[in-house]
Amino acid sequence: MKNKLPNQAQIIIIGGGIIGCSVAYHLAKEGAKDVLLLERGQLTCGSTFHAAGLVGQLRSSANITRVLQNSVELYRSIEAETGQATGW
Repeated sequence: MKNKLPNQAQIIIIGGGIIGCSVAYHLAKEGAKDVLLLERGQLTCGSTFHAAGLVGQLRSSANITRVLQNSVELYRSIEAETGQATGW
């Protein structure tokens, strides 16, 4: 069953991959109330799903390693905050 789309929204995000979901999450954390996330399939079912193995925590660059470690910590905190499993 498809949900009826609103006639308008202040912020519209196209794509429910990791970037689109992250933008929607962070906007909501900052108090945005009128955010619409559009995804043609299930959330994170496209490129994000197929690239899930790329979020390793160790890379040849120390800076990239820190960014990836912070990402994994964020995924864990989102799971604790929302009760939604992130796989981390």
